[in-house]
Amino acid sequence: MEKTSKKDLIADAALNCFLSSGYSGTSMDEIVKASGISKGGIYWHFKSKDEIFLYIIQKRFSDWDQDLLARLKGVDSTKEALSKFVDFFLEIIVAPLLALTYEFLLYTKDKETLDRVYKYTNRSHKNVILTIIQDGINNGELKTFDPEITANVFIGIIEGISLQWFTQHNDKKTLERSAKTALHIFFTGISK
Repeated sequence: MEKTSKKDLIADAALNCFLSSGYSGTSMDEIVKASGISKGGIYWHFKSKDEIFLYIIQKRFSDWDQDLLARLKGVDSTKEALSKFVDFFLEIIVAPLLALTYEFLLYTKDKETLDRVYKYTNRSHKNVILTIIQDGINNGELKTFDPEITANVFIGIIEGISLQWFTQHNDKKTLERSAKTALHIFFTGISK
């Protein structure tokens, strides 16, 4: 078995454990048992449980980014592009990995690890939003704001809605209405 496929086998087994017991409730021994790979074999591929989780989110967020970019191909208007982003967000928000990521962020205190999580979860989405907003400014659809700050505001709104949804356990319809209303308010404020 190749190293990459063994890494994926370990990651898949670990994800099942995380989904079952939560990040903090999962031990390396449980991952060993679920994967059928010795502890030494796991440590050959990953230095720690954190490293396994980081590998999982890096792969999943990369897949999501590819999906998002495919959905945005051929979209000309800024409003439609932001709307497609919100629709995409509404699809992935129910993914248990996002809840696990919030748990992981609360659990870990290491700045380097936190920076890596941010890199995997936010930077690519931010670059997509930044490009959408910059294009909207360039084509005259949007007011001339600092595009990076505007992208940060948009992402902050979306992340705030998702955090509220996770902590308040609202239903999906409330989440959808909140996200669509937030998009309308945001777009109304920045459009010419």
